[in-house]
Amino acid sequence: MKIKKFSARDYQTALNLAKAEMGPDAIILQTEKIKKKGILGLFSPPRVEITVAVDDTLKVKTDKTRQPLFPEAKEECKNVPANHLKTDYNDNLFKELTSMKMMMEEIRGKMYEVELMKGMPEQLKKFFDLLVENNVNKDIALNIINKVENRLPRDRADDKMWVRDLIINTLEEYVKEVRPIEINSSCKGTVVMLIGPTGVGKTTTIAKLAANLTFMDKKDVALITLDTYRVAAAEQLRTFAEIIGIPISVVFDQVELCEAVEEYKDKDVIFIDTAGRSPYNDEQLEELKTYIEVACPDEIILVLSVTTQSNELINIYNRFSLFKIDKVIFTKIDEAQNYGQILNAIYEIRKPIAYITNGQNVPDDIEVPDPLYLAKMLLREDEAL
Repeated sequence: MKIKKFSARDYQTALNLAKAEMGPDAIILQTEKIKKKGILGLFSPPRVEITVAVDDTLKVKTDKTRQPLFPEAKEECKNVPANHLKTDYNDNLFKELTSMKMMMEEIRGKMYEVELMKGMPEQLKKFFDLLVENNVNKDIALNIINKVENRLPRDRADDKMWVRDLIINTLEEYVKEVRPIEINSSCKGTVVMLIGPTGVGKTTTIAKLAANLTFMDKKDVALITLDTYRVAAAEQLRTFAEIIGIPISVVFDQVELCEAVEEYKDKDVIFIDTAGRSPYNDEQLEELKTYIEVACPDEIILVLSVTTQSNELINIYNRFSLFKIDKVIFTKIDEAQNYGQILNAIYEIRKPIAYITNGQNVPDDIEVPDPLYLAKMLLREDEAL
């Protein structure tokens, strides 16, 4: 693998220089504008510098020498109509080009990563690997490590604990926005609605919140459930309400929801539990929208399971985001092997974390995480779990 930098007054000239020396198969890793150092740089225009790489082991054959994609079928194709052959050839060529493009993009990404990691202190590399192993997106992990490297004194580069503390502090900056439910003590009837896909634990989570606010914070709480699709869910919440000693209403339509909210308007907090909705079912989301318009919640909290992959978490948020989500709750911490998806999701959706849950026990197994706790989770430190 050969890597070289070329600079010129403009991009095209730099590109021509690179092609002339490195060949047409070279990959552009980085493009940036640079100025001359010293006082002369103040009076001269910036130059364009491109970093180019080429791998001599990757040779693409020309059309004249390229072997057939399916040589064994060559004889069978003789009697096939020409237009059919042309379509198959174009399809196969497209697949081959797509595969090559994906391969080149992967190589380019790896080269970019290698370039960034070059010369990095060994301790930082180890923490980078630790973050990636814990499911943190590589680009986010590189961003974190680069910030740490810029802040790290040179004489501390080999000090594992110094590096660790600096990484913890940097991670805290990424997950610093933690905001539990906000209750206005001077105003009654705060409505909090929990929404989310099926199976993330909304009903159990709402029972934990109701119990803690009732017993720990001495708040007057009421429950409303819209989850009439599952008999077990409604009965489960009714049982919790009886144990806690708070009122509950099971509602079946928008009219009953409006009446229940009005009935409990003298309570400190009204929790509304909703049925799980598929984020990809427009009809279900539209139905949920009508309930939200009736309830006019003060807070809409999206409940997400940490056992879900990062990309899917972001997709789920994007689908539910039409409801103007205020916060998120991450559930099933105890069932997850990795926690990087929490950081990946928060990095993309930019919403505060209200709570995390780590078990089925009510009213336990729920807490407001502080940034230090979350940072330690991302480094797999035992004392955080």
